Parts: sequence; structure tokens; C-alpha cells
Amino acid sequence: MDDPWGLHAPPAVAEADLEPLPAVLAEIASAMESGERLAASERGHLERPGARDLPEVDALVRQGWEPLAALRLGSDVGLLPAVWPTQHRCWLHDRVPSFGVCAYGPGETYIEPDMRNPQREHWELARHARSAGLPPPPSGRLWLLHSPWPGISAGSLLLAIRQVRDAEAFGWDAVGMMRAAADVLDHGEDALWDRWTGRQADAALAWRPEGATGPDVDQWVRLGLRPDDLAALTAPLGEGGAGLSPRSVPEWCESVTAMMGEPRDDDVSRVIAWRSIGLSEDAPVWRLSAVMFEREPAYVKAWLDAGLTVEDVAAWEADDLSRALRWREAGVEAGDARALTLADPTLSPEEALAFDAVGIERRARHRWVEAGFSAEEARAWTELDIVASEARVWRSLGRGPDEARAQRAAGGGALPLGVELGWAAMGSDRDDVSYGVTDPPGTRGSAANIGPDGIPHFP
Repeated sequence: MDDPWGLHAPPAVAEADLEPLPAVLAEIASAMESGERLAASERGHLERPGARDLPEVDALVRQGWEPLAALRLGSDVGLLPAVWPTQHRCWLHDRVPSFGVCAYGPGETYIEPDMRNPQREHWELARHARSAGLPPPPSGRLWLLHSPWPGISAGSLLLAIRQVRDAEAFGWDAVGMMRAAADVLDHGEDALWDRWTGRQADAALAWRPEGATGPDVDQWVRLGLRPDDLAALTAPLGEGGAGLSPRSVPEWCESVTAMMGEPRDDDVSRVIAWRSIGLSEDAPVWRLSAVMFEREPAYVKAWLDAGLTVEDVAAWEADDLSRALRWREAGVEAGDARALTLADPTLSPEEALAFDAVGIERRARHRWVEAGFSAEEARAWTELDIVASEARVWRSLGRGPDEARAQRAAGGGALPLGVELGWAAMGSDRDDVSYGVTDPPGTRGSAANIGPDGIPHFP
């Protein structure tokens, strides 16, 4: 085609007719401009705003259009519009700010500029296009696709195309996805139903007699849920169901499959089993994804019966209930307790609380613990404005706070004079620097017990 991208086709909604950005996206866009740091909501990574929150996109989605929002992130759908029937594609001006959700620790999740370079990603997509004999795609467009067939909506059709791509080994980049789409579209709808298999295909077929297609059904197809599966998940717990509202079903299903990705045959029974141990419908089950993968519901029930919360179970990864209870009785929050025991499995709650007693900030406490220092030792070094990673260097040379105090009094730095050693930095703080030192035999803490594989190995 001379113009596979429809360069002269107008947007589905003229720029002059666009409504203002919704509040959540406007706040993010403003923060990206001003340098403000926005704290993400606790469930922000599940409710991350995006293209579907734009009013013009929402209106088209309700008419059966599927936005290729990931196009701007260099995903595998970037070349699909070039082979899609022109009457079943359209575009809008892309108004979604480029941002990411970055987690730095418990309670420290922020919305920040996307680490990926949109210009580079467009450049890479343009190179993919050229390799397939296409001109580069226009930038700044948010594409939407509509299914050319009445029996399947665009969202479900994309799932089927991905399976054909994998089965036929078309390739796993944008060119491979484009070739798979062209192949599916050329063979027609009847051939697709013969080729598409698995839980998602079964779900899509099961919804067809209901006469239902579109975004609402697409989410059930993506999760591999037939109408009878959805009925079981929304039936009352007392009747053998999961007692969930349709609104809660996706999060629960995604949580039990998070480590596997694809829907499994036992997903519905697993959701019912987890609900049956007393987890409330609105519990933040996404926090339990790893636990659900590794543990059985009966095992986790003991934690809930002991009065621990979902957040506690997630923080401890349901590992060693008696230890979790001991730390809770000492008044140490579960996230802090888990971080401290990972830093030193032999640490007692009393030893941890001693750091509070001598005035060591909680943010720095686990640093001293993983470096193998006691609370009193940490206080002595802190009074000299020497952090844990630097104190390790002094200790490795057999020197203590007295020698460091003399050096500091003479105007010296935080590291011993004349010492040259390798280092690596994982952040911008002084305590984010790891120096290549050897700790004395018997030193506690994960930093002194790192094995050749980079994982702490304790005696």
C-alpha cells in the first residue's frame, strides 16, 4: 500500500473538540511538568490511569473499539494498524502523559516520569516497520481497532492473534504480531475458531450464544471465564460460590494466576478456596499473589485465625507464623520486621528495638543490621556522621570509632585515609554504596554473608 498509515485520515475526534483531561491524568501531567512527586495509591499499579480514562477513548470503547494504548511503549501491537482494514481502525491524539509507578519500599510508591525514552521506542518501531517494507508510522497517535467480524470483539481477537503468532512462530516482536494479524484476517472468522484453542478460546465461544461481545465480555475472555464460571464466582459462599461481585472478579482471578500468566483450569476453584478461608471480598489480594502461588489456603488460614492481616501475611510471605507473632507482640510492624529478619535471621525483636532506644532512624536501622552492627555500635558511628557501609570499611581494617573520631576531628572524611577499594552504588545515598571489603569472621548480617551467587547464606 502507498499509504498504510492513513496519513491524511483525520482523527476520530478533532483536537478542538477534545474535553479537558480527567482530573487524575491532569494531576499527573502537571506533576511531570513541575517536578512534583506524587504518591501512588496503595493499589495504584492495578488502577493505573491510562488511555481508557480519556473521555474520547471511553466513548469509542463503548462502541466496541479497542485502544492500542501500549503502542506508545513499543509493544508488539505497534504495526497492527498498517494491516488492519481501514474502515475498522481510527486514531486519536495521544494525550496520556508518559509516567511510571516506582516502588522503593513499603509505603514508598510514587508516580514518576517513565524511565523509557518514547523517542527511542518510536525509532525502534520505525526500524521494525522498515524491515517489513513499511514506511515509519506517524508519531503522537493513539490507535483504536474494531473487529471486522460480528462474532468476536477486537480485544478478544487480539488474544487469538497472539496465540496464532506463537503457534506459527511468526516472531515475538511487532513484525511477528503484524504478520500473524494479516494471516488471521486473510483466512477469515470461521478459520479462526478452528485455530484458536485453550481456556480463552473456550470462554469466547461460550459467550457467543449469549449474544455478548465488547469490553465487558473481553475481560472474562482474557481471564478464561465462561458464563458458568462467572456465575460460580458470583454465587454466595454458602452455596459453594466465591461470593464476589463482578467488579471484584478480575482482581481475584489475576491474583491466583499472577505467577503463571495464562488462565488455568482450576482458577475458579482456587478463588473459591481462598475466599472460603475468610478473606474478605475487598481484601488487597494482589498483595498475596506470590503467597497464593506457593501456599495452600489452609496453611494461610492459620495466619488469619491468629489475627494477622493480609498485609502481614504478604509482608512475611506466610513464612514462620510463630516468628511473625513474636515480632507482632513486640510491637514491630510486619514490613519492618520482615526486612530486619531478612537482613539478619538471628536478630531478636529486643535487638531491633534497641536501635529505636539509641535514636537510630528506622530508615537506617536495617542497614546497620545487615552490616552486622549492634545498636550501640551504630550509635557510635552515627555520631561521627559515618553510615553503615562506611563503618564496614573501618571495621574490615580493624579500626573502630576512636580512630575515626581522630580523623574526623582533623578534618578527614568518612572513609579511612589512604584506602582504595572497589565499590558499587545502587542509589544516590551514601548508604547505597557497597564497598568491596571482607568482614571479620562471625559477623552477623546479610552483607557479610553474601555467597558467590549474590544471595545471603547464613550458617
